[in-house]
Amino acid sequence: MTTVHDWQRTHAVIVAVEAYADRAWNISGPASDAARMMRWLRARGVPESGMHLLASPLEQNKGILADFTGVRRSTADRAHVRRVFREELLKLEVDWLWVYWAGHGLKAGGNRWSLLYPDTRTGDPLGVDAENLVSLLRTAHLPALRPERVTMVIDACQSTLSAGQQARALAPETIAAFPEKGSRKLFVMRASRPGEAAKNRDGAGVFTSYLMDHLEAGSRKDSAAAPDLGQVWAEMKATFELAKATEGGGQTPTVHLRDWNDNELLYTGTTMGASALGDLSHQQMLERHQLAMRVEAAHAGDPGAAARLAAAVSKETGTAPPCSADELTGELLVDWSRSRPHGISTLIHLLSGEACGVDGETLRSHTLHLTRGRWLLCSEYDALCGLLAGMPADARRALVAAAREEVPAAVIEEIEPLALMDHLEELSVPSPALPRLPRLLGAVERLAAAVGGGLAEQLREWTLSCATRLDSFVPQLLRSRRLELDERAAGSEDDPTSDDRIQIRLSAATGPSRDRTLQAWSRGSAAARSLAAYDTELPETEIHRVVDDLLTRYGRANVTRVEFFLDLTDLELDVHRWEIGAKELYGRPLGNDFPVVVRCAEQRVRSREHLWRQRWKRVENGRTEDLHWLSPGPTTIAAVHGALAERDDAPGVVVRAVGEDRAAAFGAGVFNGVPVMIWCGGPETDGIETELASFLEGDVLSSLPGKLRRIRAGSAADGQRAGGRLALLWDDPQHPLPPRLDLAAP
Repeated sequence: MTTVHDWQRTHAVIVAVEAYADRAWNISGPASDAARMMRWLRARGVPESGMHLLASPLEQNKGILADFTGVRRSTADRAHVRRVFREELLKLEVDWLWVYWAGHGLKAGGNRWSLLYPDTRTGDPLGVDAENLVSLLRTAHLPALRPERVTMVIDACQSTLSAGQQARALAPETIAAFPEKGSRKLFVMRASRPGEAAKNRDGAGVFTSYLMDHLEAGSRKDSAAAPDLGQVWAEMKATFELAKATEGGGQTPTVHLRDWNDNELLYTGTTMGASALGDLSHQQMLERHQLAMRVEAAHAGDPGAAARLAAAVSKETGTAPPCSADELTGELLVDWSRSRPHGISTLIHLLSGEACGVDGETLRSHTLHLTRGRWLLCSEYDALCGLLAGMPADARRALVAAAREEVPAAVIEEIEPLALMDHLEELSVPSPALPRLPRLLGAVERLAAAVGGGLAEQLREWTLSCATRLDSFVPQLLRSRRLELDERAAGSEDDPTSDDRIQIRLSAATGPSRDRTLQAWSRGSAAARSLAAYDTELPETEIHRVVDDLLTRYGRANVTRVEFFLDLTDLELDVHRWEIGAKELYGRPLGNDFPVVVRCAEQRVRSREHLWRQRWKRVENGRTEDLHWLSPGPTTIAAVHGALAERDDAPGVVVRAVGEDRAAAFGAGVFNGVPVMIWCGGPETDGIETELASFLEGDVLSSLPGKLRRIRAGSAADGQRAGGRLALLWDDPQHPLPPRLDLAAP
């Protein structure tokens, strides 16, 4: 903390946007974050009359802001934002201005960062240009001499739209009408970097939570002093890095600093010693001491060695040394390297590259708790981060698909690119004793094969650079993988086994034996191919045998989607539990090996098919939180129809009812063009809410069929694990069933 500050001469503008014109955009958290910021300012002595709150909270969160009766209050609509920032700020006579903005943000037209207004709708994001808003704070929209200092905190995403949405999106609004004057000192913190999301946890922004933790901790030491924002940022940076090292993934906050002495820099916040170490485990502390001693032993007798190593670490990590080269100790070098998530692996690489007798493999084996499975260098990690951040959303989803194809047995829940990178990196630490291509390189190669063009060349250049560094055998494996992917791409149109789905039509059951007819097709990107047609009704056991044979001949485990076209009354048929593997070592449920979904497209009403296609467009880019949860209680087809007619923008529904109520939901759902329905089979209601919520937590909709297969496999392996009775209707109008053929036994 610094000298005592007159908090009466501080003004704050707090913006919190939760409720949007399109309810699918609603977010809970900014109101709570804004209230916490205002409570801290008020406790310091900032009068409520010195705060202006621009808030559009959700209905259930309005009470969070009710305590601030003396604060000037407006909604966060465009007109009020413009009025406050362009007119109200000009009247200030204060020393310090705080500006806080929490809500949705994204990269809009012109690739500009847009902080979204409440009237944003899907397909029409409207907001203020974030960088222009920062620029405004150094223009004549504020008084010439006051305030001397401005602190701005932006807790919002910089997520990217799909290529098509990006092309149609308007550029965000610029509201600064005057040029910058250059004299006012700014301290600007941003919760995320380009292409990344700003996380929410337990109804609060992660970035704001960390910031307020450190601001409040400093105020407990001296409540009247102005916070040392440089030190606060250094502590926050260490907190984020420790969370990323222990939890994996996470956002990367950035800060552009024009400090109170008018120094301008990208603040890295590197701190050494205990504050940077965080809470190390006993094993980590031992490895830290041992690595520090190895560093010192490697440079004993060479005064210039430490300086050369420090220069190399600085270049790789992008951070400045904590002290002069002659003051560097082994522990300081290790702790400095730990200031970046890949710093220790980078330090080991640099040590093993010197002529000092250090064996890199030995060091890696002795620092497993410090490196936590990481083997990329800082520069390699940053380079791939940059490539992913510049990709459209569709390409990043392709990386998730590539990762799941590369590691079929792994449970990959994360779809955020950086978290996915961390996960794949940890799956296989390269070693000469383990001659295989690292999973991360394999996934990136698959992505390159999928996207093609200039981006593919950049990705392949990155993988080759990593492979060349790792060991002599890795580039050979990389070239073999590229050859395999190229051959697969060249032959995919002619190879029926490359089809990505098998479609099976079952007729409604007849007679006491429940016999059915069956037709089956394989469908790929080019065309459909008939696989089987049985016009004579078969008993269920024989149908199981036919399906088993089809999947043995034409399916690819974990990859081929199996779609059962069923009558409306058969949607609860547990096809995913049918046993396969009769000719193999052991039998197992069909849903363990293949993403299995049911469909009811033949029941669609032609005059309402446009509703089906409109909803499916939202599935393509939607998330699980966009689904509409139907009432769990007793209902009727008419009641469900009314609910769905009101939510005509919902891409799908979550069905919590059982028995006849569930059948009513199915009928109304199909009639209203709902392409995605999720439910728990069986008559029991216990645990339904928990299973559904766990399955749908934080995912893109396109991942649900594959995710459900992994859950089913896990439930089969562990009888206590929830999720085995989940079922999914997935009616994709872009992949319809081929026209009905004349039935004839193949």
